[in-house]
Amino acid sequence: MRVFIYQTSEEAPFEGLFEPIGSFKKVILSNHATQIELFNRHLGSPIRDLLPEGSLDPQDETVYDIPPNDESLFFIPLDMKDTFMKLLKSLFRKTKWAEDNTTTKPSQDEIGLIGDNHLSPFYDKLETQAVLQPTQDNDTTRQPNEDNEMSKKQELEDLFNTIIGQDNEIDAVLVCTHDDNKTRIAYTSTPKTSRRKVDTDSFAVQIQHFVSMLKMTSKVNEDIGALKTAEFLYSGGIVHITHLPQFGEYTFLVFASSTEEGIELLALHRKRNLDKILEQLGAIFG
Repeated sequence: MRVFIYQTSEEAPFEGLFEPIGSFKKVILSNHATQIELFNRHLGSPIRDLLPEGSLDPQDETVYDIPPNDESLFFIPLDMKDTFMKLLKSLFRKTKWAEDNTTTKPSQDEIGLIGDNHLSPFYDKLETQAVLQPTQDNDTTRQPNEDNEMSKKQELEDLFNTIIGQDNEIDAVLVCTHDDNKTRIAYTSTPKTSRRKVDTDSFAVQIQHFVSMLKMTSKVNEDIGALKTAEFLYSGGIVHITHLPQFGEYTFLVFASSTEEGIELLALHRKRNLDKILEQLGAIFG
């Protein structure tokens, strides 16, 4: 996969957000101001289906990388670069990116623009600002990186365990991600074995409800802003969900209690620990 960051004074000759070149493995994203605003506001999610499927890490099913033989090409306006790279890093967490100073913009023949294709004049005027591609770690560099990632994960989960070990009505803390109608638990506290044990697998349903509310909120009233938190109070417990789009469009922090009595304590201790959790998540997601 290669990402060409471009600038040009010409506007893209198509109305939508993107245009494939022969196939959806070669895509130009629009530089129209409205499309750039849409892309950045939705954190790049409208093009997620165009990205490579990636490889599932056998050690951690929430982590993907891009296969080295993937031949996808993306031409991205400079004003979308930061959002696009954050999206890639959130989806392909094992993949590192580096500038490729040896590769230039492919010719029209190489990319498959033939004859009087309506993209040809626009493509000719694209000025490539940078070319980015995945880098492959060798064995001597991979191990320290993996050790560092495991250390950060352990620090986060140790913090979660410290939180649930206090007298604060919090019985589970976890970070979930959601994509393609599937919810995964990325990081979690150690399940309690006492009578205050909670069923973390049931949170998948709560996250799906929250995702539905996220989508519905923007459709009903864009001026109301993004949905940030939700709290579900049951006769048998509490589930508090915080949306963390800075770490991926559908990334959530969940606090849970096995009783309904401690709603004020849960809120207090969630607030006390939130900054610490966000700091450690920032170190993990980069």
